[in-house]
Amino acid sequence: MIPSSLLSEEPYRELPGESKLLYGHLLGLLRLSAQDTTGHWKADGRPCVSLSRASAGRLLHCQREKAAGLFAALERCGLLEPVPYYMNLPRPKEPNEL
Repeated sequence: MIPSSLLSEEPYRELPGESKLLYGHLLGLLRLSAQDTTGHWKADGRPCVSLSRASAGRLLHCQREKAAGLFAALERCGLLEPVPYYMNLPRPKEPNEL
């Protein structure tokens, strides 16, 4: 699920639609990994996920280079930090995101 703040709030409104789809997928992976009993989903106490640019390209049916640009767009607006990708939820949080 893509948080509605990505559609209505700055600086997220200007993100490419495919970056928003990628972020929604990463949030889904984060939810799945949060259920992992090994605890390896956290790095330094922060939620993180791992998805390669090649895997993102296959998921979104685009070239790896374009996927890299989508990750970069998410990084520029503060939603991701580089490898491993730490997730930063947009503010304000949606009620269904709590």
